[in-house]
Amino acid sequence: MTINEIIQQNEELQIQYSKALNTIAALERKIAKLQKENEALREQLKKLEKQRNILLRGMEIALQISSKEKQDLHLRMIIEKIRRETGEFTER
Repeated sequence: MTINEIIQQNEELQIQYSKALNTIAALERKIAKLQKENEALREQLKKLEKQRNILLRGMEIALQISSKEKQDLHLRMIIEKIRRETGEFTER
């Protein structure tokens, strides 16, 4: 192998190395973005689990109430509690 061939091969390897570094940097940025999205989804899941637990407990209590009107009132209070806590739940 001649010196010129070695120099040319070295230049090609430097280009490949540079491209590899750019790819790694791009992948690291994507990973950071996905980690942020994952954390946001975890927080959203916690909120939804809390809402679900409130609703389930409210329904359990409502089933123990004999009066239909009092059951409705109790469930409306549960919905209002969730609405106040989250600002996301709306009655349809």
